[in-house]
Amino acid sequence: MKYLTIAIALFSTLLLAKDNKTTLKVDGMRCQYSCTGKVSTVVENIKGVKECNVDFKKGVATVVYDEKKLDSKQIVDALNDETSYKISEMKQKETKKEASSI
Repeated sequence: MKYLTIAIALFSTLLLAKDNKTTLKVDGMRCQYSCTGKVSTVVENIKGVKECNVDFKKGVATVVYDEKKLDSKQIVDALNDETSYKISEMKQKETKKEASSI
């Protein structure tokens, strides 16, 4: 019974964990392989990060992370501390639909 309770608690925690996504601007990458690899390695070694995709041509990294374990500022700070690139968080563009007039 004790193990069943623990299993249910763990399962519900996993279901309730909220993932968040952020897009980071990465300035200073000069090569597609080692530079993108460096960014990916640093980000993926941060506890709470679930996924990191780096687009060299666009100069951005998209990171999926557990917002209960860290926030986007911690990811930016880690990259700025551990790489020579200039990292900043890109704000998501809000799309507003304008009411059409008749």
